[in-house]
Amino acid sequence: MKHLLLLAAFLFGHITFAQSQQNDLAFTAKATVLPVFNNYRLGAEVGLRYYLTDVFSVGNNYIYTNDKFTHGFGYETDNSLVHYLGINVPLQYDVVNEDQFQIGMGIAPGLSFSTLRDKNQLKIEEYYNEDTGVTTVIKTPVRLNRDAYFLLTPHIDFAVKIANIETKSHTSLYVTGNAGYQFAFGAGDFTKPSDFRNYVVSLGFTIKGALDNL
Repeated sequence: MKHLLLLAAFLFGHITFAQSQQNDLAFTAKATVLPVFNNYRLGAEVGLRYYLTDVFSVGNNYIYTNDKFTHGFGYETDNSLVHYLGINVPLQYDVVNEDQFQIGMGIAPGLSFSTLRDKNQLKIEEYYNEDTGVTTVIKTPVRLNRDAYFLLTPHIDFAVKIANIETKSHTSLYVTGNAGYQFAFGAGDFTKPSDFRNYVVSLGFTIKGALDNL
């Protein structure tokens, strides 16, 4: 934990020494492999980062995955479903900041939510549309419980430019990847923190451009 705090202090300290030439905004969509119940699951990740300086950014990303189980984590069911949602706020400092290639180091505090549902019990809801006269029936597995944890993930990020999209706003497309180690803190009813502690790896695309010229 001491090393994580020192890394965070290092990142914040560079804000005062780097002057921003263009306020960049970056949108990212990636496939992410993350630890869920001591197994790696493939999830979908979307995120947005704003560059406070040319090299320091703060953002927000969302990671989602789900898994089916033949037991109920202590509940009376043999057909359960767990939805996992991670919400993180990555803080990143780009130690290499070239036009064609960037390498960043950062730390991402966040929260995770694991929702346990029983697929043997369905909640039925009907929605009537007065304009069309059509009734829509939605069946949802009954929720049994939800656990939440505090997350902390130090990471390394890289981006390689593959195309220029728009010259005026300096908008470009990058292949981007990220590798980190996810720590989870807290207590749950049907899960434990060690279920979500391990390496996290992602790969995808980023669109980055100067906000002032968009």
